[in-house]
Amino acid sequence: MFDFREIFNGATQPVLLADYLWRDALHSFAGLAVYTAAVFVLGYLTARARWAALRDTNKASSNQETDAANAARECDNLLAEIRQELDSHSDSARRLNEKLDSSDRDLICDQALETRAENSEFQQFLDDRCSKLKLHSQHRGGALKKFIKSMAGHRRRSGELDVVLARFENRDQFESAISPLRACIRDLQDHNRHLQAELDATRKAVAQQSQQLEVAQEEARIDTLTGLPNRRAFDEKITELHSLFERGNSPYAVALLDIDFFKTFNDEHGHTVGDKVLGFVADILRGTQRWTDHVARYGGEEFVILLPRMAGHKAKFVIDRQREKIEHAVLKIDRQNLSVTVSAGVAEVFPGDTLAKVLARADQALYAAKAAGRNQTCLEDGGSIVEVSQLRLQEETAELPTS
Repeated sequence: MFDFREIFNGATQPVLLADYLWRDALHSFAGLAVYTAAVFVLGYLTARARWAALRDTNKASSNQETDAANAARECDNLLAEIRQELDSHSDSARRLNEKLDSSDRDLICDQALETRAENSEFQQFLDDRCSKLKLHSQHRGGALKKFIKSMAGHRRRSGELDVVLARFENRDQFESAISPLRACIRDLQDHNRHLQAELDATRKAVAQQSQQLEVAQEEARIDTLTGLPNRRAFDEKITELHSLFERGNSPYAVALLDIDFFKTFNDEHGHTVGDKVLGFVADILRGTQRWTDHVARYGGEEFVILLPRMAGHKAKFVIDRQREKIEHAVLKIDRQNLSVTVSAGVAEVFPGDTLAKVLARADQALYAAKAAGRNQTCLEDGGSIVEVSQLRLQEETAELPTS
């Protein structure tokens, strides 16, 4: 015999290990038992590793989407703040312009100095918001870049206003400062109106980009061939259900379904027919699911079904009915009637299960259904594999009257 720890820690591939065990199994019953156990162990390890890799990939993608959505909201908030400050700064300039018609020099000078203080705060505000918007400009296209450039022009005009307002600190320059001040306010208000119109257009562009991003994110969760949710959407859903289960809520069951002899469809009829077979099975599963169930394409010729608030023994019959619907349906292609069957494995989540373990148990049940001759549904019932036909026989026997 060999040390399993050495094999699993080394570079030996699972397939090579299975072949080695099979050769050993031919010589003794004990070897056959070891081979059978090893196949289940390897199936569990493979499913666990595959789930972990996809979970990490999907988690990274989900984090990127969250970051993008947060960035879009932050950008829109910045633009909303700028719009508010532009209105406030325009009101400040308007109040000063109204005072310029007064004959009270002291009143005009006091208002000019008050406006200068407000203008200084406005300049600091523009500098800060421009710096923040520049962080978003590389992801938001030309509209935002153009607006940032226009803001720089407004910042320059605000600086010119500050130079003129400073002259009112010296009352001797009052007469010579009035005319330049009127011109400066007029230019600033004209540019303010143009800038606000450009800001509104920029916010619309940012909102459209956010909507496009949401659509793209939604499409990224759909399998284009079957129209079903894809593996990424499934991973998010089962993570949500498992989190609810761990907090003490109702359990759930998961079923893996694999199209029998799918390679034969591709080899004998071509990949186009193989794609139609996938769509055919997807349509049946979609049409027979409960509104609470979650059907997804798991990858290749595999599908997965999540059944919330359902125990494994009940889920096995639900899945077997779907298997039968597929078996009895006929796929018509080019005047040919093609028969399609699936094998299914079902597992219920148990206390202490990880996501990887639940999926590995469903995968073991699927492997058992394939080994039993295909077109079967098997349940992994906490350590043992049970075929639906056996469970039906047990239930029928239990219902027989006793003599």
